[in-house]
Amino acid sequence: MSLHPVDILVIVIYLSLMLGIGLWFSRRAGRSTQEFFLGGRSLPWFVAGSSMAATTFASDTPLVVTEIVRTSGITGNWVWFNFAISHVITTFFLARLWRRSGVTTDVEFCEMRYSGRGAAALRLFKGLFYAFITNVIVLGWVILAMTAIAGTFGVPKLVTLVACIALASVYASVAGLWGVVATDLLQLVVALGGAIMLAVKVMAAEGGFAVLRDKLPTLLDSVGEPAARMAPLGQFDWASPSFRGAFMGFIVAVLVQWWSWKYSDGGGVLIQRMNSTRSEKDSLLSTLWFTIVTYVIRPWPWFLVALVSLWVLPDMTDHKAVYPEMMARYLGPGLLGLMLAAMLAAFMSTIDTHMNLASSYFVNDVYGRFWRRGKSERHYVNVARIAGIVVVLLGSLVAWQSVSISFLFIFLLQLVAGAGAVFLLRWFWWRINAWSEISAMLTSLTVATVLNLINKRELLEHTFVTWEIFLINVLISGVVWIAVALLTAPDEEEHLRNFVAKTRPLGIWPDRFWPDGVRNPVGGSIAGAWLNVVCTLALIYGILFGAGHAFFGHRGQTIWFLGVGVIGGCVLFYRLSRLKEPAGR
Repeated sequence: MSLHPVDILVIVIYLSLMLGIGLWFSRRAGRSTQEFFLGGRSLPWFVAGSSMAATTFASDTPLVVTEIVRTSGITGNWVWFNFAISHVITTFFLARLWRRSGVTTDVEFCEMRYSGRGAAALRLFKGLFYAFITNVIVLGWVILAMTAIAGTFGVPKLVTLVACIALASVYASVAGLWGVVATDLLQLVVALGGAIMLAVKVMAAEGGFAVLRDKLPTLLDSVGEPAARMAPLGQFDWASPSFRGAFMGFIVAVLVQWWSWKYSDGGGVLIQRMNSTRSEKDSLLSTLWFTIVTYVIRPWPWFLVALVSLWVLPDMTDHKAVYPEMMARYLGPGLLGLMLAAMLAAFMSTIDTHMNLASSYFVNDVYGRFWRRGKSERHYVNVARIAGIVVVLLGSLVAWQSVSISFLFIFLLQLVAGAGAVFLLRWFWWRINAWSEISAMLTSLTVATVLNLINKRELLEHTFVTWEIFLINVLISGVVWIAVALLTAPDEEEHLRNFVAKTRPLGIWPDRFWPDGVRNPVGGSIAGAWLNVVCTLALIYGILFGAGHAFFGHRGQTIWFLGVGVIGGCVLFYRLSRLKEPAGR
């Protein structure tokens, strides 16, 4: 299918605007690494939070969500629904602490939290791993998604890869963080607007919600899971293998996965934005805004399009191509160009962030720390720009060799699942040291890789499903890192006192580590912080599932869920209006 000249014009105008903004901020970005990586720590909360949301809304996101809905129903999205718990806890317990730490990256934090050679070894290992493994895999699935979208309109995969590399190299390598977040604001509006526009057009063309409600009972019968079920709890049938798999996946997601992933205490992108804000309060509010946009505003336009695709394109097995096929089918000239611009917006917002983030890991935590100390700021910025280009080239290579976006997404979650508890608990338990974190990461990488190789080569009669890999990884890694923590020497007490004095963390920190006796790190009572967590989760899940039940005509469930969401939101708004800075600052 070829594009109309109007569509091409819309795309060219959008790309020109993005490149212009990037070039506008290039001079500011070149002043220093603080400007290039952190925007001079001057971002307002709304800008930082919107940038977080734009970054995590990539061109791959609606494609992955569509694939999940078509194969597992809405309940399959608990593979990421559960992360709302992690993000809300990060918001009210850790966002201020990250901003207070003053680090450039979460990898730099290793040498603030831990002491000795173990801390240096951990920083070097994680700097290389995050720069050239995790961010490369993320870029790989984002670029793969873009090739799927372009392929729907007859653009060869290689041409798309070359175009992606050229576009990212020119824009993201010069813009710096302020250029990234400035375009992210526009990209978020365009991307969300495009998703909503497509959902409206699809629903209007297919008869609206009345037709959808009629078809829901028979959608997805092939795997024994109703497509519209929010969680696999409606009809308990343990004798059914499909029910057991869905139910156990849900239980592991809710009870384990949200604290056993590599972003359990915030994660690279979010931490970079938190530390780029102008104050601790802005750091908290930015993370809260991101969480609400991600779990309340974004999902349903994608879900509706995916559900309709189940009867419009029932025989299409290349699920990553379904969403762009729906775009091509329901949007005419002009609107299709806007939607493709929206997908480019989502693509660029993720590409520019992960190029910037990966280069910050390399320059701040590897090159400038272990290789070339004492060089000029301009030198480090130039190295960062080169590193960003290298990373996007490696990401393109991953995209060239890959066929499944969802596999890359889930595999990355599995790789570091066993270390997630350490990333979170290092804020709460003084006995955790660098060797604990190193052993957790190495064990997790090994277990996840071995189990996936066993599946791929069919070495056992049993095939490990996703929730089993998560659970086995967490259990084995947990035994290893806890043993290492208890059998190795703790960090130097003077180092721990300095860490506590700077960040004032929660948890099990003996009195001897508190030089001034100040114990209030979250701007209020600990119970109050937990109340904020409960109210925010009520708001998120209440509105998310209440909207779904409203679309599906379930009046009772709609009233109940929306009521919970509104009450949670009102209490949260009242408490945020009384938000104070932590005492003792």
